[in-house]
Amino acid sequence: MLVLTDKDNLLQFIRIQQRDINNKISKKKFKKLHHRKKYYKIIERVNSFLEQEEYNKRFIAMPGLRGVGKSTIIYQIYDYLINNQNIDNNNILYLDVDELTSNYNTRIQDVFDIYIEYYQNTIPTALEEKIFLLIDETHYDKNWARFAKTLFDKTPNIFMIFTGSSALELESNTDAVRRMKIERIYPMNFREYLLLNYNIKIEKFDIEKLLFYCDDENLKNAIMIEKGFHNNLLKINNDPYLELKQYIKTHSFPFALNQDINDTYDDINEVIRRIIKEDLELFKKHANVSSQTISQIVTYLATKKSGKTKNSTIAQSTEISSNTVKDILQTLELTQLIFSLNAYGPGGKILKSSKEHFFITSNIKAAINYSVKRYDLENDKCYSLLVENMVTSNIYYLINKTSDSMGLFYDSEKKGVDLLIKYSNQVIPVEIGIGNKTKSQLTRALNKYNSPYGILVSNRTSNIKYKNNILYIPLLTFALLI
Repeated sequence: MLVLTDKDNLLQFIRIQQRDINNKISKKKFKKLHHRKKYYKIIERVNSFLEQEEYNKRFIAMPGLRGVGKSTIIYQIYDYLINNQNIDNNNILYLDVDELTSNYNTRIQDVFDIYIEYYQNTIPTALEEKIFLLIDETHYDKNWARFAKTLFDKTPNIFMIFTGSSALELESNTDAVRRMKIERIYPMNFREYLLLNYNIKIEKFDIEKLLFYCDDENLKNAIMIEKGFHNNLLKINNDPYLELKQYIKTHSFPFALNQDINDTYDDINEVIRRIIKEDLELFKKHANVSSQTISQIVTYLATKKSGKTKNSTIAQSTEISSNTVKDILQTLELTQLIFSLNAYGPGGKILKSSKEHFFITSNIKAAINYSVKRYDLENDKCYSLLVENMVTSNIYYLINKTSDSMGLFYDSEKKGVDLLIKYSNQVIPVEIGIGNKTKSQLTRALNKYNSPYGILVSNRTSNIKYKNNILYIPLLTFALLI
């Protein structure tokens, strides 16, 4: 039980948090920030909550990599509530849990109990007014999910948003998961980069229709949309391909928009360091493995050539077991630093084959290579690896949000294509590259997998076209369509 002094201190903490977030949203710099797509999706739910007597999509978890802009979205939602919906300050509890746990040995639950007693003069089950909880850096309180689930069940009059850097910590509580709506926040895509950096709004197009269901109508629509892109890009005082190159190397994190390359890569490497030092600590699975060893594994993934990851090679160089390497890689996936693809084939082949790993954004791969001076980022071979990561990660996001029945695999065959998209009984081969990229591997894959068509994403074509069962997509167009 909290003593009176503790209550007074936490009440003062609530007031300080209110003052701080109001100061943030009042600054001119904040007012100029554009809104990302996820913001609008959450605002739709906020409005439904305010309009409807019973609304169940009022418990939102926003996991995402450090530095991708989760806190900014929280601030923008707070600003919307105060300035657009005229919600009273006292009906919003904003908490930065990192600050809370750094200053007090307490939980979100304790602060909420004080808040609802002092500001609402009631208990959750008797709450009549609609209130909002905006909880940032949630993962610093390991009991957050139990608290959120209990509160959700007690009253329909609280809308809750929880952000955190650890997907595992945010998604591990089974009872909470059944109630929450998960909105993952990813690094910026190229469209968002153009919006936030140049205020250029690119017309939306359902690229999944083109990639997964390529027919005459979808192809015609894509070609028409592509023509509009070129007019929009005239607003940039730069070659669009050079702008895309900069994005692929340095600009998928919002903090990079007003920084030079050195500061950006320093900040990205700091994100990686904190994931290894802090986020992995939450999982308590690798107590006997040093942070330095895990860092070596991440560096290996960033500097190796494209292709499957050999756990035995990592184990030999780091002097840990292959099973431990496997566990570490799985945990790194849960932090959203990396993701993996299985080899295409029957179940037995998937189990026996090594996985291929990619970073959630090409910027991470670039930052690590920059820091260890392994590759010249201006070199075409190095850039082609970054392009492969960018295209693969975007298709990976797309498939994850489109359908559970779809799968993305790597082709383990000799001289195989880069990717294989599987859905229903169809396999769509995908080849990615810059420079001297030919269609020969695609042609072989079309025959081998009896595919209806294949996809070539490259910088060797300037417009979308379809010829001999191959869909050609310029790299710039692909980035704009996602």
